Amino acid sequence: MIALEMVGLTSLRQLLAVLCLCVLTTAAWAQQPTPTVPPLVAAEEEDPTKPIFFSLRNEYRNLLADSWANTTIIRIDRLSFRGLKNEGGLGGLLLRLDVPINAVHRDPVTKFGLGDIYGQALYLPYARRNLALAVGAGIVLPTATDDLLGQGKLIIAPTVIPVWYIERRQRFAFVRIQNYFSVAGKSHRSAVNYFVADPTLVHRLSRRWWVTLDNEFRWDWRTSRGSGIAGLQLGRMVQRKFGFWIKPEIPWGPGRTGDVNLKFTVFRIR
Repeated sequence: MIALEMVGLTSLRQLLAVLCLCVLTTAAWAQQPTPTVPPLVAAEEEDPTKPIFFSLRNEYRNLLADSWANTTIIRIDRLSFRGLKNEGGLGGLLLRLDVPINAVHRDPVTKFGLGDIYGQALYLPYARRNLALAVGAGIVLPTATDDLLGQGKLIIAPTVIPVWYIERRQRFAFVRIQNYFSVAGKSHRSAVNYFVADPTLVHRLSRRWWVTLDNEFRWDWRTSRGSGIAGLQLGRMVQRKFGFWIKPEIPWGPGRTGDVNLKFTVFRIR
């Protein structure tokens, strides 16, 4: 049974205003010439403005109340719709598809199966030597094969990601800003409406090694509770286009759902 839900108009209008402001601002910058930047291999998988070819990620989350979850995510990126020309940015859309296979244990039940599929489209209206901006949206599809494996809602997530490149791109920083809100789904499942800001700093240790620091802040508009996840990632390119990274995380705050996460990813860049 599908039930449409009312979304908080105030927060939605604020997000739309931010998106409009970003697009209008970057349009004024789009007349500047694009300098050439020598490519660097390490940490390209972390750059949200660059599509990867393929990645396989495993995430283990030790949840509260003697529960746990393990997710394997198959990720594919693609640059499409190249006819969207923009002299100040990147022509086309960065498309992303995440397909999760979940295993969740909540005593005494353990379930395994397909989770909620995530799709994302980003447009780069501005891309320069020291600054890039991506705007777009994500969508979460209620494809989980069991209520324990997904949220049971169709979720939209407007997205803004400014990226700053530092010291000839030996470092870069970005902030992923999204608001997830449900617009339809199973009537017996709780509505979704939360805000995420995820500041991230990436430092290339060498051409093959890099380290990443990030801290995801989350605010749930429905419960008025905040939480965060602090992470430290170490990555390495094994060959020119293949690499891996490992990342322990510590959830914190009154709205946290677990006490430790561990993520591991192997990938191929384009």
